[in-house]
Amino acid sequence: MIIKHFRRYYFLFWLSLVVFSCNPKKLTIENTQHNINKEINFKYLTKNKNYVSAHRGGSGIKGYPENCIESFDYLYNNGIQIFEIDIAETKDRQLILMHDNSLQRTSTGKQDVNQLKLNNVKKYYLVDDFGNKTSFKIPTFDETLKWGQNKSIYFMVDIKKGVDYNDIVSLIEKNKMQNQVVLVTYTVGQAKKLHQIAPNILLSVSMRNEHEFNEMMNSGIPTDKMVAFTGTKRNKKSFLDKIHDKNILVIFGTLGNLDKSNLAKNGQLYRDLEKDGVDIFATDRAIFVHQTINKN
Repeated sequence: MIIKHFRRYYFLFWLSLVVFSCNPKKLTIENTQHNINKEINFKYLTKNKNYVSAHRGGSGIKGYPENCIESFDYLYNNGIQIFEIDIAETKDRQLILMHDNSLQRTSTGKQDVNQLKLNNVKKYYLVDDFGNKTSFKIPTFDETLKWGQNKSIYFMVDIKKGVDYNDIVSLIEKNKMQNQVVLVTYTVGQAKKLHQIAPNILLSVSMRNEHEFNEMMNSGIPTDKMVAFTGTKRNKKSFLDKIHDKNILVIFGTLGNLDKSNLAKNGQLYRDLEKDGVDIFATDRAIFVHQTINKN
């Protein structure tokens, strides 16, 4: 009798362990983690939180190279919703994601991008920032846009020298991603040209000082098509308030030296910048900054 009861309770004990380990609620949370990302609002007066823009689509992550779809997916599932990406052009005029003129630093290839056709580019593998070869391939801009469809994300598109703006815009429109793209500009002339080609797409425009602010205000580009990049040098809160008065979001770049110098400072810089009025952090430490600025 004692043995019979022991066997019964032993069976129930192991059954409960199996049920707990296969908890459907737990699986649902893990499998739908990306769905918790809210839609991004690029207007200051109606924004619902502050954001992180992953520089070069994510950098400094072991096993995940920059400008790589697999890296976007990894970051997206960790709460990142904005990806700054670099678009270059191959010899046969195909648009790919690559920051440098050469493939050497970020892939197993060594040639310049404009010396290779796409089919040759696709033979190489991406390398992470620590020199580790991965199984990931260099993505095309088209593949990247398709990955972003039906997700709560934005791409900050940095167009490399020599790439035709019309080719960029045409591919964005083909994929119906006009409402999920910000075109990065560095001068008022470039901003005007891109706005003329793509009047319905948001622009990241330089507003590092009063002169650039006034230049953009007089450019003829509607303010509801602007996101203000204020550079990598901290501005006074009053200047950021002036940008906010135009219902424009502020992007600030901590990438490079600021990210490196704050590695051991427990994120205080990012919290201070939030108080100043920074809305979007362009950073090489995407996950850390996201966790820091979104602490309750």
